[in-house]
Amino acid sequence: MRLFWADLHIHTALSPCAENEMTPPAIIKAAKAKGLEIIGICDHNSAENVMAVMEAGATEGITVIGGIEVQTLEDVHVLTFFRHVDALTCWQEEIYAALPGTWNDEARFGEQLILDSRGRITGKLCILLLASTSMSINYLGKRVRELEGIVIPAHIDRPSFSLIRNLGFVPDALRPDCMEISRNISVEQARDRFPCVAGFSLVKSSDAHRLNEISVSVGFWIEAPKWDEILLALRLSDGRYVKPEETAVR
Repeated sequence: MRLFWADLHIHTALSPCAENEMTPPAIIKAAKAKGLEIIGICDHNSAENVMAVMEAGATEGITVIGGIEVQTLEDVHVLTFFRHVDALTCWQEEIYAALPGTWNDEARFGEQLILDSRGRITGKLCILLLASTSMSINYLGKRVRELEGIVIPAHIDRPSFSLIRNLGFVPDALRPDCMEISRNISVEQARDRFPCVAGFSLVKSSDAHRLNEISVSVGFWIEAPKWDEILLALRLSDGRYVKPEETAVR
């Protein structure tokens, strides 16, 4: 086994708050330049660009795990990842049905670009993605497990859209696989400030909305950059584990 460096929270140009430079080939090129071998794609409430980034990543030997950053009824952001594209597509359709259906105001929020693996625009999503769904956080946890997915509450240390800041506790029904902290806080600080994260592994991610924000955030001590190995590491099982970049010498 060895460390595989990862950044599990990267947005594409589909997220209206992300720059249009966040195309599949540009993301992969930036990730490779940083020495990343695993990346997670998590746009707001949609997975329309996941397959394009997977295709771009396959040509450069970078493992891309597909997900969605869901905004729950409680205004909490949760990263949800899936082994199979069919499950991700099913989840996306449920999220679309749970959105309020507000039309995106591009001048105010930005474009929501659908891209192919070469970075060419193939369409635009018209429904505003920067909105809370009608899904409760308890429903999210239950449904993602039914679809054999991974649940990671996002940037729990931030003052908004955070599980800890918004709810103040970890619901039993959510059953996270781990917790994400931002690069603004150390693991030691997070464990000291938020006692409810005890027992969970912690990962750092860039939450990149621009190419220069993509970064080496966490190492996975695993045999290979594959779904089963990544899941074991997140759950600290069978000798696998995650190691935030701050503890590594690079």
